[in-house]
Order: sequence, then C-alpha cells, then structure tokens
Amino acid sequence: MPTQKARNAETRRRLLSAAREVFAEKGYAHASVADVVKRASRAHGSFYLHFTNKEAVLQALLEDAMARLSLDSKALWRWDESEYGVHKTVRRFIEAYGEDRDLWLLLDQRSTLESTFKKLSDQWFHQLATGIMHGMASAGTPALMPGLDAEILAQLLAGMLSDSTRALYQEDPSWTPDELANEISTIWSLTLGYDQVSSSPADHA
Repeated sequence: MPTQKARNAETRRRLLSAAREVFAEKGYAHASVADVVKRASRAHGSFYLHFTNKEAVLQALLEDAMARLSLDSKALWRWDESEYGVHKTVRRFIEAYGEDRDLWLLLDQRSTLESTFKKLSDQWFHQLATGIMHGMASAGTPALMPGLDAEILAQLLAGMLSDSTRALYQEDPSWTPDELANEISTIWSLTLGYDQVSSSPADHA
C-alpha cells in the first residue's frame, strides 16, 4: 500500500500534469484552479496542500523545465574534445527546449506582466550563462581573442543560444534543430579557438 508521502507526491504530479494540459488548451489567463483540479481528478482542497494559487503551479512547472534544461557543461564540455563537447551541449539544449516549448512560451509571456516570472526568467538566463562559463573553464579557451572578458562572452553566447532556440520553436523559421546546432557550435568553436588549437594534458597540468 502506498505511503502518505507517495500519495502526496502522486497528487502533486497529477496536478502539475493537469495544469500543463489546461494551460495549453485554455491559455494561462483563462485557466482556473477548478479546471486543474477537475482535470487531475482530485479534491479541490488537495490543490492547496501543494500550491497557494495558479501562479505557484506555473512556477513549479517552469522550475522543473529549468532543471531539465540545466547545462551540465563540466561533464559535457571536455578539454580533450572541446569541439564535440560544445556541439553536444548546444544540441542537448535545443532538444530539451523543444520538449518544453509550451512552458518557455508561457515564461516569455508572463515575465512581461509579472515580476515573479521576470525574476525567474532572469534567474534562468544567469543559470545558462554560468553553465557556459563552467564549460569554458573546463575546456579552456586556447585562442580566445585578447581583451575579451570571459563572463561577458558567456552571457553573449547564452543570449545567442536562447534567442535562436526561441525563434526556432516560436517563429517557425526555415532552419532545422540540427542546422541551428551546427551553426551555433561552429560560431562558439571559432570564437573560443577550438578549431585552431588542440588542448593537451600539459595545458591543463
């Protein structure tokens, strides 16, 4: 027999899944707590055991999406295969974004209207730029142009990746995910010098 903890976890999971469906079908502005509870087949009171309001549900959904999109660049972006690591990191980001495109669209919409979601959007961008910084530190920047600030560069690369990916899924451009991943990873590798200088164990001693 499931424990109370397991039943609570299942209720929360069902409420989140139901909320995502309702937001997609009705639009966030027109969706209600009652709609979510009905879709989840749960008692109305159970909702407030897990969430304070509709905004809290969306925030939880977005935080889960951010966790899935988190760039573990220290693991993916290796000094001994930096070009491959960059491409793998970029491709993984584009794929994960596509799987949650409905939530990223909601974040874009709500961040222009509510400070809570603006703060969440800023937090996510900082997380992305920090992941890129970690990747650069792990692989090194063998031919980084003199005078470039690594922190600013990481934010520029993060902007390139996030804005291009958003356009891919929300504006229906002519390019494919693979084409976008190839273009971005090529630009990153050229900027960081991975196509010119091969790192060696001695460089990282």
